[in-house]
Amino acid sequence: SLFEFSRLARRGIHGRVTDFRGTGLEGARISVESVDKDVKVRHMMGWYWRPLVMGNYNITASKDGYYNLTRRNIVISEEEPYVNVDFTLISKTQFPVNK
Repeated sequence: SLFEFSRLARRGIHGRVTDFRGTGLEGARISVESVDKDVKVRHMMGWYWRPLVMGNYNITASKDGYYNLTRRNIVISEEEPYVNVDFTLISKTQFPVNK
């Protein structure tokens, strides 16, 4: 039914991808381990939304020029169907890693 579809459509994760100053990172990618399709952040303030079914997920935010950040064990459940997951990415040029 349409009601069931709208209920399921509100499951997943949402949040912002920013740099350490709080600037939105439009163009960043949200990847979910074991899910083939990435979501691209299209909002200038860094907001994103990613529908997901119930389960336990490892979620990575990435953008060229920044270090990737993975949040592990994010649980989507009946009790918590819509989870906020924010990411703060660190610039590789501002904080280079010595090799």
